[in-house]
Amino acid sequence: MSSDPNSPKGEPPTLAAISRATLADLRGAVASRAVPVPLTRVQLRARGLDSDTAAGILAVLGQLPRGPLLAVLDTVIAERERAAKRRPRLLWTGPEATGTAALDTRVQLLQLLQGAQRSVLLAGYVFDDKALLQPLYDAMAERGVDVTLVLDVKATKGMTRQDRIREQVGTFLEELWPGKDLKPRLYVDPRTAAWNRDPDHPKGGYYVSMHAKAVIVDAEHIILGSANFTGRGTNRNIEAGVLLHSREFAKRLLRQWESLIAGGVLRPPEL
Repeated sequence: MSSDPNSPKGEPPTLAAISRATLADLRGAVASRAVPVPLTRVQLRARGLDSDTAAGILAVLGQLPRGPLLAVLDTVIAERERAAKRRPRLLWTGPEATGTAALDTRVQLLQLLQGAQRSVLLAGYVFDDKALLQPLYDAMAERGVDVTLVLDVKATKGMTRQDRIREQVGTFLEELWPGKDLKPRLYVDPRTAAWNRDPDHPKGGYYVSMHAKAVIVDAEHIILGSANFTGRGTNRNIEAGVLLHSREFAKRLLRQWESLIAGGVLRPPEL
């Protein structure tokens, strides 16, 4: 087997420098027998590959018969796809900078919620857009998805903490939640409904704010970012976030919220 001219001296050749698209094209050509095996430089150059790319492929795959060659290509392509899926992706709302590859916040959020199969935890958001809640109700009704919402309840001057929680949760259920027959599991942080307890703001203000925002779907798919579940947050504001696909990260993030529930920091609202 020849050595890879692009590999540092003494290191074994790899396919790391070859794009997934190039490998997928080669896989299809080999499978359809458009390219015979063993591979040759002439065949690869005839498919438009430059000399360095052809040399890199030949260094690793050049002596393989068809079956093992396809098996190696399938393995490498699948791993590339898994790695691409695990990479954090930028979510963005608002005017976009030229040349960026940001994903649309609203589109990705809806796709994630519509694809939920087992569970959704949604924490810390402000809501005014019923269309963003409809996929959650549909997931509960059609697939029995377990939905947990941690609502952001803000204090109001002149209202007791319990009255403010009752008012805001009631408004959410009556005006924004799509169905009356099925309701999500709701939690609030009672501290966020307290007014005029912050010593740094003697004229009155919030004692604590629910500032974290997280979407966790099927204990694997995560959205973290600044955008609320509002028309402004997903259409007009400038908002930034990240989309992740990681069971390990989702497990850690879920543990944070579940520990707050278990410890009584987050509580079911008393309606």
